[in-house]
Amino acid sequence: SINEIIISIDNFVWGMSLIILSLGSGLLFSITLKFPQIRLFKEMVRCSFKNKKGDAGLTPFQALSIAIGGRVGTGNITGTASAILFGGPGAVFWLCMMAIICSMSAYIESALAQVWKEKYNGEYAGGPSFYMNKGLKFKPAGVFYALLSVIFLIIFAGVQTNAFSSVAVASFNISPFIVAVIYTILLVLVIFGGAKAIANVADKVVPFMSISYVAVAILLILINITKVPAMFSLIIRSALSMDAVFGGILGASISWGVFSNEAGLGTGAWVAGCADVSHPAKAGLSQAFSIFISLLICIATSLMILITDSYNVVGANGNYIVQNIVGDYDVFTTKSIDSVVSGFGSVFISLAMFLFTFTTIMAYSIYLNNINYFFFGGHTNKKNIKLISILINIAITILAFLGPLVKSSTIWSMASAMCGIISLINLISLILLYKPGIATLKDYERQLKMGIDPVFIPEECGIKDAELWNKIIEEDYSEELANYKKVFKE
Repeated sequence: SINEIIISIDNFVWGMSLIILSLGSGLLFSITLKFPQIRLFKEMVRCSFKNKKGDAGLTPFQALSIAIGGRVGTGNITGTASAILFGGPGAVFWLCMMAIICSMSAYIESALAQVWKEKYNGEYAGGPSFYMNKGLKFKPAGVFYALLSVIFLIIFAGVQTNAFSSVAVASFNISPFIVAVIYTILLVLVIFGGAKAIANVADKVVPFMSISYVAVAILLILINITKVPAMFSLIIRSALSMDAVFGGILGASISWGVFSNEAGLGTGAWVAGCADVSHPAKAGLSQAFSIFISLLICIATSLMILITDSYNVVGANGNYIVQNIVGDYDVFTTKSIDSVVSGFGSVFISLAMFLFTFTTIMAYSIYLNNINYFFFGGHTNKKNIKLISILINIAITILAFLGPLVKSSTIWSMASAMCGIISLINLISLILLYKPGIATLKDYERQLKMGIDPVFIPEECGIKDAELWNKIIEEDYSEELANYKKVFKE
């Protein structure tokens, strides 16, 4: 059947080759750059919240908020629960390790998106297809990646609403059709307002939803504080296969860790290319920081589930090796909260799922708009580009509406297969563009050491075909450029 074919493709692309590429590229960038995700963590935070900008792009914080909105979705609740179901408590350890390592892939892809960004109709646009075209000088790869991304992002809009609908229908016993109608109306009100409207919503909603979710997790942990030592002991023993119960699923635990974040997928790079910054490294460091925010939500979910024993674990043979509750992984988090305040779990998780999925779809609209610029930015006028953007948003809206009304397994397998394919393409591109990616951070640190606010001059990094940057620096960052010349030209 078609469904079986889709599942076969999905299983193939998410095999060992993708694990090796994802983990290998993260280690390569981390070791070469001497683990900036640790050394420069304070700088990552500073780059994320500094809001100086011109009129052509998003502020760093807006870009960060949209990226977090894109990264924090169903995967942080139901996906994390799935990791525990199939990988045991040790999956939490590997979630953390892989996020830290692979955050450098997020840096590289976002910095490269900035290096080769373009300016259309007064707006910046950049992303994987742009650096495949101008960096790799292989436009077919960029076109193929963009086409698959369009299909993936539009389909995944349906995945997000499907996930929310499953929770809402079970919690409040309402019709999926009603959920689809209300959700779609709210979505239309935001995404048809354009990038600025999305940014204005994202930079308010994303901090609220993230802080609220973590606060509930902390409260739950404090209530069960006496169980904390045993919980962390279980996580470590399971992760290192020291616990006989979970020893047989070590491989599954590591695999879930590799695939726990979007670093290397390239989606975050689409919004990174929109940011108005004086140096690509600033956008790269900010996007690396977004991986840690996404990880924080995953950790919050994991600890709520584990500290209340609201989980089951399936062995390699498909049978339960641990069964603490009745229900599948999609109720783990709800059960954990209900264990403290009966009935509150359904309400809270429904609200969290709504906010997480809603901001994810908003981010997809931004990503797709940049893909629109990649295909048509140099060949159509502003009116035509706007028309295509409207058609893209209509497609997102239709899939978002249909999401609650279709079988979840089919739509999930389609989106997952597309996700795996574009990950392979992007990770290979990042490795091939290793030198310019590394050069951006080395140049940034060189200027930081001299006590100046870094500016990007492509020629100084040995990077070609990035002439737009000379104009950006001269027009928008003249003061910083003067300081640069004073330090390095005299």
